[in-house]
Amino acid sequence: MAMAAPRRNDRARRPAPSGMVLRNEAGTHEVEVSRALSQWAVTVTSLADNRMICQDFFSRRWEAVARAEDFVRLLNRKEPPPGW
Repeated sequence: MAMAAPRRNDRARRPAPSGMVLRNEAGTHEVEVSRALSQWAVTVTSLADNRMICQDFFSRRWEAVARAEDFVRLLNRKEPPPGW
């Protein structure tokens, strides 16, 4: 019977050569851009409980990077959005 591989340390992971990992200023969330099959995936993860908050897919890398930067900008906001 094959043994399961030990879980890798997610906090020390490195993105694919063409991907990137961003964190918000408070260090509570991580936004990763990575290649997924024939698309680019943007994944937002909570570092406290390692929960995936959302994931979105794009056909072009620049669109995925722009969305990742948008997510980080939203996570860094100090005040609630207008209308709340």
